[in-house]
Amino acid sequence: MKEVEFQTTSSPDKSTVNIVRRAVFLGDGAKVEVWDGDKFIGTLSASNLLQYQAEPGEHTFMVYVQGSWGAAKGQLKPGKTYYLKFNMPWGGGVHLGVAESTDSRIPEWNTMTTVTIDNASQKDIPEKYILEAREILQRVEDGSKDATPITDKNAL
Repeated sequence: MKEVEFQTTSSPDKSTVNIVRRAVFLGDGAKVEVWDGDKFIGTLSASNLLQYQAEPGEHTFMVYVQGSWGAAKGQLKPGKTYYLKFNMPWGGGVHLGVAESTDSRIPEWNTMTTVTIDNASQKDIPEKYILEAREILQRVEDGSKDATPITDKNAL
């Protein structure tokens, strides 16, 4: 991962996805793996925002930490920006929420340390992790794993 300047606008032919992880003490030391389907897109630390440029269309985003997965799924529109929020609820598990475009926390999130995948120093992902991501993706597709919906009301 590399630190970058936060991009305030999305390219007209891409969708910008901002995955937010605030510092809340609970689990802050654990690294969160972030996936776009079966493609690893980065590791998210506490107090960071991962900014990702996606092709418009259907996407399932997934986060993994300490044996648990969370997911969000929907149709991304070109030129739009979306905010997904990583949560570790009390009692365990992982949740990937989706902010509405009117969420009052967005201006604060935009000031967080922004990171993106560093393609120049990216390491190969072991096949076993890709297979696990594909298994979770299949569970989302068949309805046995919940995914937070990404809708037009989430687009900025």
